[in-house]
Amino acid sequence: MLPVHDGTGPQRRASIQWSAAMIVECPHCGANYPVDEKEFAGASKLKGQCKQCHSSFVINAPAELPQLPAEPTVALAVIEGPARGQVFRLSKARTILGRSGADVVLRDPEVSRKHCAIEVHGSTATLSDLGTTNGTFVSAKRIQSCELEHLSKFRIGATTLLFTVTDNKPGESEPPPTLVVRSRRS
Repeated sequence: MLPVHDGTGPQRRASIQWSAAMIVECPHCGANYPVDEKEFAGASKLKGQCKQCHSSFVINAPAELPQLPAEPTVALAVIEGPARGQVFRLSKARTILGRSGADVVLRDPEVSRKHCAIEVHGSTATLSDLGTTNGTFVSAKRIQSCELEHLSKFRIGATTLLFTVTDNKPGESEPPPTLVVRSRRS
């Protein structure tokens, strides 16, 4: 995808499908191209030119691109399930959770390969199920999409995770302490 417009002919809007990768479809010939969200660099739209039919069109950025907060640390702590006690610091604004081929890999046979996505927007996040058979649950209710706040819990497969946002003190070079979950003793 070329972020270029030659100035000839009318500009047309491309249809956009937001998923693990942003895909832009040419409004004229239907050719699909991946576009990295970084290409927007704060702009609300890009000018594109199809490599196949050479038509020009405008690609609008979504209303709000996911973004990690500058100071706080955003993490997921596994509080129940096979990976109990593990903590995953989120390093990307959009993170895929799943059994394999995901940003956060959970060794849970009830979790789909790409089970759900978390899009961080400052100190909150949007949790979205990726069309799984076993579902994604918040407060024992199956969800398609749900807003998460600090200390929100959700379950995928047999794994329950806790969404955390912790402040880093200015000048602190060490990461904040991580949550340690120990097994219960009878």
